[in-house]
Amino acid sequence: MKEPSRFYSSLGLLIILNVIVKPLWIFGIDRQVQNTVGMEVYGTYFSLFNLSVVFSFLLDWGLTTYFNRQLASQQENFIDHAGSFLLIKLLFAGIYTAIIFLAGWFAGIKQWNILLNVILIQVFTSLFVFFRGIITSQQWFRTDAWLSVLDKTLMIFLCGSLLYFPAVFGMMTIYKFLFTQVACTILAMLCALTILFRRGVGFGIKNFFLNKQLFRAVIPFAIIMLLMSVHYRLDGFLLERIHPNGAYEAGVYAAAYRLLDASNMMGYLFVSFLLPYIAKQWSEQKDIETVILENRHLLLMFSITIVMVVLFLAPWIQHVLYHHNDVKASEVLQWCMPALVGYSLVNIYGTIMTATGKILTFCYITLISVIINIALNFFLISSLGAKGSCIAALVSQWFCGITAMLYIRQTTKIRIHFRSLLIYIFTAAILSLFLYWGNNMPISKWLLITAAGMITLLIMILTKLFSIKMWIVSMRRTNI
Repeated sequence: MKEPSRFYSSLGLLIILNVIVKPLWIFGIDRQVQNTVGMEVYGTYFSLFNLSVVFSFLLDWGLTTYFNRQLASQQENFIDHAGSFLLIKLLFAGIYTAIIFLAGWFAGIKQWNILLNVILIQVFTSLFVFFRGIITSQQWFRTDAWLSVLDKTLMIFLCGSLLYFPAVFGMMTIYKFLFTQVACTILAMLCALTILFRRGVGFGIKNFFLNKQLFRAVIPFAIIMLLMSVHYRLDGFLLERIHPNGAYEAGVYAAAYRLLDASNMMGYLFVSFLLPYIAKQWSEQKDIETVILENRHLLLMFSITIVMVVLFLAPWIQHVLYHHNDVKASEVLQWCMPALVGYSLVNIYGTIMTATGKILTFCYITLISVIINIALNFFLISSLGAKGSCIAALVSQWFCGITAMLYIRQTTKIRIHFRSLLIYIFTAAILSLFLYWGNNMPISKWLLITAAGMITLLIMILTKLFSIKMWIVSMRRTNI
């Protein structure tokens, strides 16, 4: 009982911290930057940022995921290689930078200052994630929970000062925004590194751990990183390049994607904990089904609630976030958000496949999903613009998530739990009826959203998909 309790205790802290900090960053800072600099300028930044993410696998080649998994399952043999892995990552950073500039030159990009800054953000973020990976592999989950919000907390204070005190610092520009992100990411990375030093983790290079065996082991991790970054981010770049009014369409898509990305934050947090936890439990032949199903219930019920709210309240959400009632932007948002259910399934079952050594099959599933996504983008962008990219993401993400779930059921005998699937559908139906009724009544939209969340929580408690007692006991029993 101790291991699950430690996991849930730290996961609870992680969720609480990120629910407070990440929305402040996304909606208080990032959204306001787009409103300040304009749709087209932000659309150009969004396009180049997505390009940098697509090639970000070059920064790591799956080394962080591989190293994290190996540390979690055989810590004594691998911790001495931390310095070698760090040196390899620094070498990869140089290769990544050169290739991104080359890709930018071939694509005819002219905003080189923006490109340089997004490259720096990716490099230092990669190092930050590497150091955090070592921390989670040592099962120091509570420490990682605090680190998970450090960079965004710094950005909130610094970017917030630039945004909300223009009389002192001048008007916010995209370059000030980028410079601040670079500085805050460096500070967060140095903080994680300091924690590792203080806890006795060294980065000396006793033997340079770079050989054919290593690269043969990490190649599947590198491939999955490439495929997932293409799957998640290439559409924004293609949209800006293909559509006649690409910068504007990319800006509209960025506005919708921001809400999708913010909602998927919960899934990303679960993954950061689930990967080392499942790898350790699996290597010790312990049960993982309970944790997997409980995490799936939380993620999918959360996703369903968000999707239903956006489908019925999209025009109001657009007005609150971006101060306009653009019908097209609202429609793009409505097509964008249902992909969140697919994201959640991929987060859960893709993580299981990675942690249990089935990553090659996950690569094949993701490759097919990427092909579907790219084909639909090329077919739909010219005529539908941002809406076309949303449809492509919706179809490909659902395909990837459902296929991964069915594969895990077939190979590990972890239940799909059909009763819970019926509860998901029932919840979506109840929320649809409630939101349709409430949207036509003179009721505060904030109250309506709160009530929708309470309905979901009530359904989860009554159907025993979620136990408040379990979380309270876990929080009290452990202190990581």
